[in-house]
Amino acid sequence: MYENSFTFGKMLTAYTKPHRFGGRSTRTELLGYLIVSWVLATAFGWVAMAAGMAGLAEAKFSSEPTPFLTIDLFNLLFWLPFPALAVRRFHDQNKSGWWAAPLIASTILSWIGAESLLSQPARITIALIYTAVLVLLFWKPTDGTNRYGPDPRLDPEDTTLVPE
Repeated sequence: MYENSFTFGKMLTAYTKPHRFGGRSTRTELLGYLIVSWVLATAFGWVAMAAGMAGLAEAKFSSEPTPFLTIDLFNLLFWLPFPALAVRRFHDQNKSGWWAAPLIASTILSWIGAESLLSQPARITIALIYTAVLVLLFWKPTDGTNRYGPDPRLDPEDTTLVPE
C-alpha cells in the first residue's frame, strides 16, 4: 500500500541527504523541501531586514562587502540539497539525473548575474526550459521498482506490493 502522509519529518528529508544523488525521492519530499526552503529563506530575510541589513541595498554594487553577501550565502545553504533532490526525482521517473542539469545550470547562471549578459530571447528560452524542467520534477513517478531502486512511496511495513 502506498503511503500518503505528509509529516514534518518528510518535509525535512531532503536536508538529511543533501549530497546523495543515488536512489529515488517522492514528490512529497520535493514539495516539503520547497516549502521549508521558502520559509527559511523568507524568515532569514525578515531577520536581516529587522537587523538593518536591508538598508544597505545601494552598497551591494560597491566594492565594499555587505551583509547581503551573508544573505546570499544562507540562500546557497538552503539550495544545496536541491541538485541531489532533483536528480533523485528524475530517477523516480526512471529518467537519467542529467535531466536536472538545465534547472541547476539556469539557477547558477541567475545567481552569478550571467543572465543579465544574455539577450532577451536567450533569457526567455532559459526561463521556459527552467519552467519545463521544474514541472517535470512533479511528473508521475514509475510504479514499483525501477533501475534506480525500490519505490520510495511504498509503505515499508506492507510487504504485499514489494516485488519478489
